Amino acid sequence: MNDKLIHSQKRLHDSLFELYIQGGLELFQAGTRGLKRDLIIRLETSALTPEKGEIIHYYAGNRWDENDEFNEWARPSVDLSAEAERILGVTNAQLDGCRPTDTVSFDFFNFLNAKFIH
Repeated sequence: MNDKLIHSQKRLHDSLFELYIQGGLELFQAGTRGLKRDLIIRLETSALTPEKGEIIHYYAGNRWDENDEFNEWARPSVDLSAEAERILGVTNAQLDGCRPTDTVSFDFFNFLNAKFIH
């Protein structure tokens, strides 16, 4: 067998063993996909400039795990302007039932800091 191929197979074996040691059998069976948390983040603000508004839509989704997602609208402390409602496609009435921005942002940052994929 080719030395390069033998070396490559040994590296693969060693990496999978290391993965098993770090995360147990479930992680080993998931392969490297079980370790990836590649988040796509999208935020929307209540005004046309960040200085005048606050974040009202928090979204983060893991490219590798569709169940690892945070998607929540928040109620701003100041009502949206008519122009912001038009641009965002969401109204103050729709946001009235949402949790306040500071509460949602706290949960969002906890989600971002999660060490394990659920």
